[in-house]
Amino acid sequence: MTQRYLPLLPGAEERACETFQWRIEDWNSLEKRVTGPEFEIGGCKWRILLFPQGNNAECVSVYLDAVDAHGQTEPNWHVCAQFALTMSNPSDPTVYVVHHAHHRFIPEESDWGFTRFIGVAKLDHPVDIRGVPIMENGQTVITAYVRVYDDPTGVLWHNFVDYDSKAVTGYVGLKNQGATCYMNSLLQSLFFTNYFRKAVFEIPTEEDEPSKSVSLALQRVFYQLATSQTSVGTTELTRSFGWNSLESFMQHDVQEFNRVLQDNLEGKMKGTEAEGAIQRLFVGKMKSYIKCINVDYESSRVENFYDIQLNVKGCKTLRDSFANYVDVETLDGENKYHAEGHGLQDAKKGVIFETLPPVLHLQLKRFEYDIEHDAMVKINDKHEFPLEIDLAEFVADGEEKEKTGPDGYKYSLHGVLVHSGDLHGGHYFALLRPEKNGKWFKFDDDRVTPATLKEVLDDNYGGGEPLENLTHLPIVIRRILSHKRFTNAYMLVYIRDNAMDEILRPLTKEDIPEHLQRRLDDELAAFEARRKERLEANMYMNTLVISDEDFRTHDGCDLYNPRSNSGKLFKVRKQDTFSTFRQSVAESYGVTEDEIRLWTLVKRQNETIRTDTPVPESDWKETMEHIKDRYGPNTQTELRFYIEFSEKSARPNGRIPWIPNGSQNNNIMIFIKYYDPLAAKLEGLGKVHVNRQAKVNEIVSVLNSRKGFPSSTNLKLFEEIKPTMIEPIRLKSTFLQCEIQDGDIIVFQRDLSSKEANELMKDHNLRMSIPQHYDYIANRMIVEFRPKNDQDGSLQTYSIELTKKSTYDQVAGALAAKLGTDPMHIQFTASTPNGLPKHILKRSTNMLLHEMLPSGNVPPTVATNILYYEKLNISIVELESKRLFKVTWLGPTLKDESTHEFLMLRTGTMGTVVDALLPKIKRPLDSLHGLRIFAVMNGKYLREYKLSDPISTAHDMLSIYVEEIPKEELELGGDEILLPCFHFQSDVNRMHGIPFRIVVKDGETFAALKARVHARLGISDKEFAKVKFFFINNTAARITPVADDDVLSVADLSQGEQLGLDHVDKSGRSSRLGIEKAIFIRG
Repeated sequence: MTQRYLPLLPGAEERACETFQWRIEDWNSLEKRVTGPEFEIGGCKWRILLFPQGNNAECVSVYLDAVDAHGQTEPNWHVCAQFALTMSNPSDPTVYVVHHAHHRFIPEESDWGFTRFIGVAKLDHPVDIRGVPIMENGQTVITAYVRVYDDPTGVLWHNFVDYDSKAVTGYVGLKNQGATCYMNSLLQSLFFTNYFRKAVFEIPTEEDEPSKSVSLALQRVFYQLATSQTSVGTTELTRSFGWNSLESFMQHDVQEFNRVLQDNLEGKMKGTEAEGAIQRLFVGKMKSYIKCINVDYESSRVENFYDIQLNVKGCKTLRDSFANYVDVETLDGENKYHAEGHGLQDAKKGVIFETLPPVLHLQLKRFEYDIEHDAMVKINDKHEFPLEIDLAEFVADGEEKEKTGPDGYKYSLHGVLVHSGDLHGGHYFALLRPEKNGKWFKFDDDRVTPATLKEVLDDNYGGGEPLENLTHLPIVIRRILSHKRFTNAYMLVYIRDNAMDEILRPLTKEDIPEHLQRRLDDELAAFEARRKERLEANMYMNTLVISDEDFRTHDGCDLYNPRSNSGKLFKVRKQDTFSTFRQSVAESYGVTEDEIRLWTLVKRQNETIRTDTPVPESDWKETMEHIKDRYGPNTQTELRFYIEFSEKSARPNGRIPWIPNGSQNNNIMIFIKYYDPLAAKLEGLGKVHVNRQAKVNEIVSVLNSRKGFPSSTNLKLFEEIKPTMIEPIRLKSTFLQCEIQDGDIIVFQRDLSSKEANELMKDHNLRMSIPQHYDYIANRMIVEFRPKNDQDGSLQTYSIELTKKSTYDQVAGALAAKLGTDPMHIQFTASTPNGLPKHILKRSTNMLLHEMLPSGNVPPTVATNILYYEKLNISIVELESKRLFKVTWLGPTLKDESTHEFLMLRTGTMGTVVDALLPKIKRPLDSLHGLRIFAVMNGKYLREYKLSDPISTAHDMLSIYVEEIPKEELELGGDEILLPCFHFQSDVNRMHGIPFRIVVKDGETFAALKARVHARLGISDKEFAKVKFFFINNTAARITPVADDDVLSVADLSQGEQLGLDHVDKSGRSSRLGIEKAIFIRG
């Protein structure tokens, strides 16, 4: 039973495995809840908890209960157990029902088991074809099979709810932004390389901005890792890299990220106390050599390395990988070496380390290109690595080795960076030992847990059975083993024993820049203040008060604009009385409480905001929270009021006579707006109290008086029902007949004479009537016009009010008035929902503004109405008959490039492009040996063009290059060929840069060719040293590494070979199907 239902979990440490039986003699006499006898297994007392009639279910419920958990005072008490519970026939134990599980028993979860163990009605029924039930005559046997496990890390089966990494381990993790676990694992490793952390702190950053300075952002992350009580964010760091949110959701190669980061920091350390720190920590020297066997001749090259890439495939251990790395190849037979002055000779070819750095970053080649499948694959083979290793045998004998001494190349494991998953994705975490001879910890993004040596070593060697060989195992074992097969180390960090004390020396407060401590302490104080404010926010509420002045200046629908700063905002304690609030409002407006009346503002069903009712005196002693619940259920988060001031002229006996409102006396308060068609603007004229039975024409004299018009002036009145519903009002009807109620808005204007109407009609921008103006209001929008070329300081961003119905030409005219230019000399570019430039908008007289703006889901942080513009030197009509053609001229080196743009007739040819280009580069045609025009896309050479080819054959997506054909190409000899060359990064499908061609001479060494390639690239010696070279034949699916001393054969290279240059794409523009784009770090 134990073997079948409680298989020993791989890697787990068993403490005890025992069985206990509880024989029940009279089932029917049991109470609703019964506990069995206590028994001890694995140093813990247990009992069975039984609900014979079910625990809120029509099934028998059976649980295993940890007795020691009850009343437990030890905060981290727990016991981990795998168990099976059975109910069996008292006479035949082979007739049983079983359920099994595993659980971490804690005081909060002291029992665990099965609520639906077996249906109550099934107890007396046969369980199988034998016809025997598990209960006979009220008797049955419940058996507990319990396997208790030790928990050396303290987190076995932990649910990590409220887990505190700092309290348990003393360390904190890094938050994952989406796919930054690869970065987090490396940053933790660098953080615990204390010498490196100290060097980073020594970079001057006092004047830097965190979002633009990698050094400062990294200092902040390191400081927070050392001082924070919770996990640390890296958003500011990636922002300083120049990454957007997309980069944070893309996994990258850790080795590439490490190199790019260290290159960036090395540059920042120059001229500071930290200069040379990275070299001293991580840089060693290796020698590549070819040594003749029979003559005294050796060719060698010494170069620096920052990390070592070691093969996993075919190597069982780390020592095997080092042996494979320095393995010596014999060059003999047809592969003899051509030694200068000695002819063809048998020789030994290999590499040897001259020095090894104090900190070794070993990159295990878990990801390789599989030529057979023409794809990258992950190598999951088992590969063992030790806690300690002596690498002296792999270092060349000489003065450096003698100086280091016999123990100078002994290293101890400091970190294991792990990848769990396959080529297409997965998860990264780090296992690190922060202190010399200290404990190991697992750094898994924001969670840090203790780790055992088995978790550090055995669990990350890789290997394991193929998935098809695991099908016979229980699913729990299958899941563990299948996960283990794809989880393995991909980077190892070793520290030299004799440098360990210096490298891991703890930092002191003096090692941390004062400005950094000061900045972060200030930010922490500000954060605490905001946190306190948020906590206090539950005690307060925002209350907005709108006055007649806000209404007067509002040129739009409703009483005010909720999106503006209209009114006065009061922060009010929820438990303050309304009377206290009234007093504060009165003081704010400089009046007494008796002079104001506060009306609630509500949002009606048609989404308009109107006054509802004045708060009665009977509610003044109620709390503001009560007032909001009673009067503000339809409002937003804030409570809103309209403040009515008493008429100062109407105060008999010093009393303020408020006009009563309500259905009983038919008095209503309505608001008045005046529309001036000449100014095309609305003006609020306050409110007026009327009787609903009165006729509308009775207020005409009041309206004329408020605007200073003669009393006989004819007016047109409309009701503002909602922005798209403006209805005329019949003057001879009553307010009741017109359905005017409390809070409604009446808009009026003078009845224009024919002459006035004709004058207004001449100006198409003016709206003659109130409905026309409201139609404008409903469709108006503020459009933000941004210069497409943000480098032109003469161009500004303009915000212009237009309507959705504005035509293309009207939009251009509005912007042209701001720019002081001809509308026909403006070209617009649409924007994406994220506010970035999209495609050029072709001029169309029928196009409306709303068609020019982005549609779809727009992030709330982005201004929705954005158009980009360019100020043209020619008419848009002329421009659209031409094509903007971009071409790049290449000089003697690929670094000498200059890009030019020309407006070409769409019917033009490549010859007309060249004619436009030559004056720009100041090279007359007769001075050139010949020209090559070619197209490139994503680093791939596509085609060449003739001068007669139309420019329409070159798609906008292509990069077009023009170069002078080198003289040696034109004079190509019979023993020479032209070899195509291209750039890639790690994967040959991930091309980048500008492909080119190079002349190869039969019988020359690759070193000679490489010198010409170096000259053609025009890059520094340091950059060129990082380039790896391969001969690549796509037809034969062959990739061949090449060495400096290889002799080149024109015949062999004529069979479709290309020269591939493997190096980092620093442009960040490379294309790699299915794999992440290149890493770049800006700041």
